[in-house]
Amino acid sequence: MSSAGAAPSVGVPETGIDRFKTSVRVAIKRMQVPQEQILDVVTQLAIMFDTGLNLSQALEVLEKQAATPQLSEFVGGIRRGVENGKPLSTSMAQQDWAFSPVALALVRAGEMTGDLGTMLMKVAAFMERDISTRKKVRSAMSYPAFMAVMATCVVIFLLVNVFPKFAELFGDQPDKLPGPTRFFLNLSDILRAHGAWLFPVGLLGLAGGIWAIRSPEGRRVFDPFFLRLPAFGKLIKAVSISRSFHVLGVMMNAGLNVLEALQLAADVAGNHRYVDLWMETKKKVENGHDISETLMDNPLIPPAEAAMISLGERSGTLPTVLAKITGHHEKKVEAAIKAFVAVIEPAMTIIMGAVVALIVSSLIMPMFAISQVMK
Repeated sequence: MSSAGAAPSVGVPETGIDRFKTSVRVAIKRMQVPQEQILDVVTQLAIMFDTGLNLSQALEVLEKQAATPQLSEFVGGIRRGVENGKPLSTSMAQQDWAFSPVALALVRAGEMTGDLGTMLMKVAAFMERDISTRKKVRSAMSYPAFMAVMATCVVIFLLVNVFPKFAELFGDQPDKLPGPTRFFLNLSDILRAHGAWLFPVGLLGLAGGIWAIRSPEGRRVFDPFFLRLPAFGKLIKAVSISRSFHVLGVMMNAGLNVLEALQLAADVAGNHRYVDLWMETKKKVENGHDISETLMDNPLIPPAEAAMISLGERSGTLPTVLAKITGHHEKKVEAAIKAFVAVIEPAMTIIMGAVVALIVSSLIMPMFAISQVMK
C-alpha cells in the first residue's frame, strides 16, 4: 500500500486536519494517475533499462509517450530528479503517494547491488499482485455496498412519496396508530421538511465516519473488532498474512536485513493488530530472538505457518518457506472472498426485505384496522 503522504515535519505532530488534507491530496493524485498506469511505467522502465538504455533516456521516452498530461508530469518529476544526480529510489520517493515503502526498498536494494533491472521487475510484480488483491476485495465489497444504497433509496422513496398519501387518512387520530406507523409518519415529515440539507449532512457524516475509522486512532479501536466479524474477519486475516509474508520473503530474497524486512511487513499488514505483531517481532529480533518465537502460539498466525517458519529459520531456507506460505495464503484469500460473498449476499437481501416489509406493514396495519371499523 502506498504511503499516505509526506511525513510531517520532525517535532510537529500531525493533526487530524493535516491527515485529512493529505488524504484528499493523495486521493486526487491517485485518480489522476491510477496505480495501473504506474505499474505500466515501472514495467516498461525495467525492460528499457535491461535493453541498455540509461535511466534518464528511458524516463524521457516514457514521459513523451505518456497517455495523459498528469502521467507525463509524474514521470517527468522522476526524470528531473535522476538528471539532477539523485538516485532513482530518492526520485521515486518524492512521489510519496505513488510508491509503497516496499517498492522503494526494492529499488534501493537494486541500486546497492547493481541489479536495478531485476529489482524493478520485482517492484512491478509486487505492484501487480497488490493491485490484483485490492480489486478482488473491492469486488467482494461492491455487492453489499450496492444493496445498502438500493435499500436506502427504496426507504427514502417510500417515506417521501408513499407515506404522505396516507398521512391524511391516518391524521385524524394519530395517537391510536401503531408505534411503527407513527414513527415512519414522523420520519416522513422530517425528510420532506428538511431533506434538502439532511442528505448532504448525512453524506458528510458517512464520509467523516469512514475517515475516522481509517485514522490511526480509529484503527486501534476498530481493527480488533473487524477481525472478529464472521466471514469478513477471515478475509482481513487472510489478506494481512498473505501481504506480510510475501513482503518479508521478497525483502529477504532481495538482500535486505531482517529488521528492515520486518518493518516493511508491518507497513503493508493493513490491520493494526498485525502491525503490532510485526513490530513486536522486530523488537524481539533486535534482542537476539528468532522470528518464529513471537509467531508461535499467537492467534493471529496459524500454528502450521509458525512451525514452518521455525523450520525455515533453522534450515536457512526461510525466504523459500515464506514464498510457499504466501502461495498458500493467496488461495486462502480467494476462499475467504467467496465465503464472504456467500454470507453477505443473503444477509443483505434479508435485511433489505425486512426493512421494506416493516415499512409496508406499518401502512397495512392501520388500513386493516380502519376496514374492520367500517365493517
